Formats: sequence, C-alpha cells, structure tokens
Amino acid sequence: MGYFTATRGEQPKAGATVVKITMMPKSVTHTINSTSGGTANLNNGSMVEIQAGSVVKGDGSTYDGQVNMSVVYMDPTDVKFTETVAGGDMMARRSDSSDAVLFSYGILKVEMESPSGEKLNVTGGKPSTLTTTIPASLVSQAPATIPLWYFDENTGLWREEGVATKQDNKYVGTVNHFTDWNNDFPGYITRVEGKVVDCQGNAIPGVVVKVGQTIAVTDEFGNYVRTVPTGVDFTISVEAFQNFGMSSAPVQIPALTQNQVYQVPLCQLACFPVLTGTFKDCNNNNIFGTLSVFWDNQNQGIMPTQTGAFRIYVAPNKQARLKFTSYSGAVIDTVIQTPPSAVTLNLGDLRSCAGNPADCENSFVITGAGYNNKYVRLQTAVALGYYSVKDKVTGITAAGVDTASFSLVFPGKTTGSFAWQSGALTYKVLNTYAAQTVNINVTEYGAVGEDIKGTFEGTFQSNSVAITITNGKFCVVRHPDAE
Repeated sequence: MGYFTATRGEQPKAGATVVKITMMPKSVTHTINSTSGGTANLNNGSMVEIQAGSVVKGDGSTYDGQVNMSVVYMDPTDVKFTETVAGGDMMARRSDSSDAVLFSYGILKVEMESPSGEKLNVTGGKPSTLTTTIPASLVSQAPATIPLWYFDENTGLWREEGVATKQDNKYVGTVNHFTDWNNDFPGYITRVEGKVVDCQGNAIPGVVVKVGQTIAVTDEFGNYVRTVPTGVDFTISVEAFQNFGMSSAPVQIPALTQNQVYQVPLCQLACFPVLTGTFKDCNNNNIFGTLSVFWDNQNQGIMPTQTGAFRIYVAPNKQARLKFTSYSGAVIDTVIQTPPSAVTLNLGDLRSCAGNPADCENSFVITGAGYNNKYVRLQTAVALGYYSVKDKVTGITAAGVDTASFSLVFPGKTTGSFAWQSGALTYKVLNTYAAQTVNINVTEYGAVGEDIKGTFEGTFQSNSVAITITNGKFCVVRHPDAE
C-alpha cells in the first residue's frame, strides 16, 4: 500500500530551517467484515474494536464488505518515536482553544480502506473502542484518566477529543473517527535552547538532537530550539543511529515551568571528517540550493546553502555521493572518498556547466481552487523515491522550498504507463489534495542513487474542492528499497 502520510511542524528561523521527515511503511495488518464488525489485536495487547455496521465511505454512506485495516502502535519510549510521530513537535490545541505541548503515553495509528483502495472510516453514531498499552516505564506515573488527541493534518496540530481511562497497564477510550490517536498529558508551553560543537569547538550544523519525545535539527551555527511541555522530566541527547555515529551522553532536564527558557549545557561531540567547497556556475557565480549526501545506500543528510559554500560533517572512509540541486533546477552530482580520519577535505569549486536544468524538473500545471492553467515549478528541496518490497509499489515525493509538494504511487519498479489512485498534492494552502485518478508515465527508473523520472496528470480533491493537474513532471533520487 505504500506509506502513512508524514507531517512535520517546525519553528522557522532566520535563514534556512532544516526539517527531517521519516515516512512509516503502511501495510494491511488486519481484515474485518463491516457487517459484523471485528477486533484488531496487536502483539503488545493494544486493540481496536469496530462495531457492526459502523463503517462508512468518504461521503458518509454505509459501506458493506471487506475492510482492510492498517493498525500500528507507537511506543513513546522507543528512540525512533521522535522521527515518526505526526507533527514532530507535539504541539496541540485543547478543546478550550488554548495551546499545549503533549507528553505521550502511547499512540495507535488506524487507517481503513476497501480492497479497491477507497478510504473508509467509522460513523460517530457507533463509536469504536481503542485500547492502548502504556509503556512499562511510564505505567506508574500515568494518570487515572487522560485526554485523547487526534492529529489534524490540515493544521499540523493534535486536537483534544475525548478521554481515556487507565485500566491496569492500558488506556481505554472511544473514538468517532480514525486517524492517529494519542493518549497524552497536556503541558503548558516552554522551551529549551542549546548548541552542538565538535571537539575543537566548531559549530556542527544538521545534527539531529533528541529532545524528550521530539527532535530538533541544529542550524548553520550549531544552535537548536524546541518547545517542550511543562511538568515532566525528560532527557536530551544526540543518538548515533540518527547522526552516522556521532553521539552524546543524555542530559537530564528537570520539569520546567510555563514560559521558562532553559539553556541546555553545551554539547561537545567527537571530531569527524569535514567536507568543504563551493557550488558555482560556468560564469564563476556562486549558486544556491540544497546539498544531499549519500553513502551506504542511504541519504545521510540534507543541507541548504544560501551562499553556495558548504561545510558538512561525514563518516570516515566512505564512498560518498554529493548531489546538489540549485533553486533553478541545475544539478551538480559527484562521488568522493571521505577522509579516514577527522580532517577537513576542501573540494574547491564544484561547477555546473552542461545540460539543461529542465532535464531534471518537478513541476505541474494546476486548474481549479482559484487557479487557471497555472504553471508551477518546484524549487526542489526534497526529491526521493522508494520501492516497497512488501507492497510491490514505488512511492515518490517532491517538495519545494515553499508550500508546493506532491507524492505519487505506482506499481512495480520499472518504466511504463500506469493509471492509479494513490497520491497527494499541496500548493499554497495547508489543505492536501488526495488523488482521485492519476495517469503516470515513468520514463526512467534508475538504480539506487540514480533518478526516477516521468510525467503525470489527473484529478485531486480536498473535501469539496477539486483540481486538475496537467503536464506534471517528476525527477527524484531512488533510495534503498523498503521492506
């Protein structure tokens, strides 16, 4: 089936702000019949109970037939929770419209579809029951009752709706629709600020810092800021698996008070090899854009450069691919061997002199929602594709530095033409338009690290608003296959 929708929230800073998004693979975990209802049981004791006759289509009419469920439990004590939790920043809107930051005791992600891929949900007249297991280390501090929160993709916030009751090591509550459901303590807003440097005191940009149940990414000066909830203790650390081996010991942060700004002690990491250089055009002008670095068949980091110059930390003794995409679409692609020790390797000037930037383009023409045959070309910041071994589909995503983005799914991992009904598109608004019918023509399908290129057209819809896309083009980098 592909991937769950991924959404991240961030507080923009002056200059460039780096946001890391990790997509969770989605597959059918349970199957029930809508007429009789049923229960989706998970191995950790969590469950989703669906009442008979409660499943509805997108238009609210009753659905009869097989229901394919995708149900995933998210453990907030898992170190990878910070990468995949919806929103990423745990920001929330309470039922009284006040803002809060959440501390989670467990999440259930629930999506339902018909065998043909039609989105399904449950009716509010026949609520479903969610039983969510509380992580063992949090059971003793878990309150007797706790608000339930669902994730609103239109606003990027968790919204309060309902209450769950603690029964032994589980929270039990009822819901009237399915999305990500979170059992959370709402704290007032406060924040932490910190800085990450290397062994010589140089600022390290692009470091992923685990801040309680969220993450922050250091800016070009090594600084990070993250909102956190009041009233709970947590730790801050740099995890090796998120930073190609760079790590730090966890720092214990005491429970903070409302509007407090806590200065985290300086985090000093071991020294790693550094690559420096400058991207230029054939006229010796610096060009601006985004640098992606790959080794071990993985994208290890994405770094925006507003000057053309770059300084990036890398793992030692790796064959690394550096792919720079300018905001005008020019591409500089090179492979180098990283130094075996913690030294600086200056690559000098890297130039783009050949080819037509339009050869690698992410763009579309939109009609509808107030636009008439408007050409949109993404100043691409993210362009990636994955093949799902389990679901036998390829998913691609292209996102611009503004609010334009699109994602598409097509069967297999080869060139060809496909009529499909899976994808999404966003332009200038927070609403995401879901694909209704899409024709995709894949013209190139490279190996891992190479390009997937093609064209697309079709119709997309958000609530009652429909748009038509023509002359769509995509050009993304293929990442390793996902299991």
